Amino acid sequence: MTSEVIELLQPKSGGVYLDGTFGGGGHSQAILEASSPGGKVIALDRDPSVAKFAGELVKKYSKRFEFHVQSYDDLDPDWHFDGAVMDLGLSTDQLETEGRGFSFSQEQMLDMRFDQLGGQTAEQWLAHASNEQLVRTFSEYGQDRYSKRLARKVIEQRRNRPIKTTSDFVEVVGTSQPSVLAPLFQALRIVVNDELVHLKRGLEAIYQQLNPGGRLVVISFHSLEDRIVKNFFREVTTEILTKKPLQPSIEELAKNNRARSAKLRAGQKEKKSKK
Repeated sequence: MTSEVIELLQPKSGGVYLDGTFGGGGHSQAILEASSPGGKVIALDRDPSVAKFAGELVKKYSKRFEFHVQSYDDLDPDWHFDGAVMDLGLSTDQLETEGRGFSFSQEQMLDMRFDQLGGQTAEQWLAHASNEQLVRTFSEYGQDRYSKRLARKVIEQRRNRPIKTTSDFVEVVGTSQPSVLAPLFQALRIVVNDELVHLKRGLEAIYQQLNPGGRLVVISFHSLEDRIVKNFFREVTTEILTKKPLQPSIEELAKNNRARSAKLRAGQKEKKSKK
């Protein structure tokens, strides 16, 4: 939804913009083009593997672009932005890179960490999570109505042999239906990366460092994220620019079916700070 992001963000030459979820760099490049010749983009991502894409933009845009491997809830206090975008979806590269375990359609190790240099993997989490943690994750994050049964199956399975790969977990779930598997893989990814906590903190941090009149655009991909974003825009002193969330056009869905669940919300910070 790059065109919608640019339309709402309204990048201008001389402005400073944050791309809080760099991924493949599509939004960063679009902002740099729209804010030519003097706009600047600071891009962040928790995943070090995307640095190769950032290097290409550094070469092309020189001092107008900088990239940091860090989370959007850990901002340099000296940074201030005229606009920011957060695209919470996984990039195609992340889904297809060998060994990440994000997709049930490929046989991979159950890692699922954005940053593979630290933290526990999905395999490790499944090996040690309590019954209560399993039920909560599958029911709240995966919205699975059979979460209690699935939690029992995970515990029974790990007594015999570890759940190490994507196919191991699919076997425990007991179905190959994408409509069942996709939310459960999403649930594991959320808990491994503590995504919802990072999102809440990130929204607050970015909004605090937006300049007066600055705009924040967020694209979410499931109801848990969207609810957090919607409530945030309602609670802070901001003008909501999208009364209802925008969704991908038919043309975009034809190019990228993964965008079918995307919802875009945007808000503008008050133009004058209260005294």
